[in-house]
Amino acid sequence: MHRIRLAGLAVSVSTLAIGLTGCSVISAFTPHVDSAIFASAKEFTPSATASFGSPAFIPADASIIRVDYDTQGKGAILTYTSKTHFVKGTCEKAAPLPTTQIQDSWWPVAALPKQGVSCPGGWTAFAIGDQIYAAIPTSKTS
Repeated sequence: MHRIRLAGLAVSVSTLAIGLTGCSVISAFTPHVDSAIFASAKEFTPSATASFGSPAFIPADASIIRVDYDTQGKGAILTYTSKTHFVKGTCEKAAPLPTTQIQDSWWPVAALPKQGVSCPGGWTAFAIGDQIYAAIPTSKTS
């Protein structure tokens, strides 16, 4: 009788271990994404943005800044509203539109411009009207 209980316990523990290992394998291939929303550029301080880097191109008139960032890599996407679009002299060189593994409902998928602009810190940005979108590609090591 004692052997049957031990065998049952061994099977239960083995099943649990295999299940947890499967979760670890799945999480290794899933982006670990956190998000943040800032009401204005004044809140967008280096300490508040330490997890994904403080984009130096965001102008003082930016509002409703939304960011999604990969906590295990350097990937991030952001959007904000601004009549100025960018800090003068920062995002001027043409660049291909950014691609990223991080997605959110606010990230556009249609009616995109033909190209974006290269911005400091590895960001690539584009504007749709006065709504700005920018991304840093997700690192290959995450």
